[in-house]
Amino acid sequence: MSKRKNLNKYNKTWITWFRKNKTKELYDEVLSECISEHNRCKCCGGPIYYYDSIFRINKNYELYPDGKSYLTEKTLLGNKYYLSVCEDCLTKKYPEYQNLNKSRIFNRICDITNYAFNIPEIVSNEWKQQNYSVTLDNLIIKHGEEEGNKIWIDYCRKQSETNTFKYKKEKYGWTKTQFKEYNKSRSTTIKNFIKKYGELEGIEKWNKYIDRQRYTCSLEYFIEKYGNNLGQDKFDKYAKNRTNFFGYSNISRELFDKIVKKLNRNYTYYYADNEYIIGPYLLDFYIKELNISIEYNGNIWHANPNFYESNDKPNPFNKNLTASDIWLKDKIRSEEIKKHVNETFIIWEDELKEKGLEQLSDELVKKIKNYV
Repeated sequence: MSKRKNLNKYNKTWITWFRKNKTKELYDEVLSECISEHNRCKCCGGPIYYYDSIFRINKNYELYPDGKSYLTEKTLLGNKYYLSVCEDCLTKKYPEYQNLNKSRIFNRICDITNYAFNIPEIVSNEWKQQNYSVTLDNLIIKHGEEEGNKIWIDYCRKQSETNTFKYKKEKYGWTKTQFKEYNKSRSTTIKNFIKKYGELEGIEKWNKYIDRQRYTCSLEYFIEKYGNNLGQDKFDKYAKNRTNFFGYSNISRELFDKIVKKLNRNYTYYYADNEYIIGPYLLDFYIKELNISIEYNGNIWHANPNFYESNDKPNPFNKNLTASDIWLKDKIRSEEIKKHVNETFIIWEDELKEKGLEQLSDELVKKIKNYV
């Protein structure tokens, strides 16, 4: 921040002069003459001058810079950040800035303010996660445990409904192709990062995103955020909810539970923590008497081709593994399973999200019964 010099009352003329002749050059001259220490623009090295920059003088004749932009500071996760770029350079970096509401921009945390205030993206994302994200923890903090849990359940139910193809078709008249394109545009892929930010910045942001994803899945992150004991406990719960320590997802188990219940046949079923083994592979779902299986493919872990190109690297835990590598491994797995299983039905995570547990389980049960 700026360090003021003591002035005598005659130096008020600086203020009057600047207000009558507002220019970036005169602003710099007043700063240099009257403020002993002040930040300079990180891009051009000039004064951090904005549309609303002015000077004021207090009763002790101390001159200080004023204006909403200049005085704005951001406090995120206990750290303070100040403007570090002038308005000209900010506009060059983000041309859309000139058409935006300036007061709103400086009261938000977004790409523009991250750049203007030198806020690391990792800090910005963490802050937004804590303050803006609709999470169960945030809702409980805001509304209390009982009401927070109720709001969270309603929110999840609504999100589940509004993200389905049926909802988009009824409300907006979307076709299947439009729905797939919409999902592809929302997916976190390097292609979408490049499309949004340009090649160089997009690749840089993608790499930072992948690094962040790895870190937030680690025990180190949970301990740093919650402390040793609570962090370990939350990490254990997170890991259990994610994979149940057996390598299957909870949502796939719910789907297979429904299939078993709806079939209502005295078959021998293998799934979840009791998976059937063929060679080196564990089958997601297997009915012994029918010798048929169901494979549940997660969008990220199996590089759903609806979302990923061949050179994308979706796996947050393996930077070197491309979508092509994943598809090849899955093809080898599929060919081996075909040698031993009569029929394999493959379903994708996005298909389950689109149709929901009830509809998809009904469709799979119908296929199984038709097969019999």
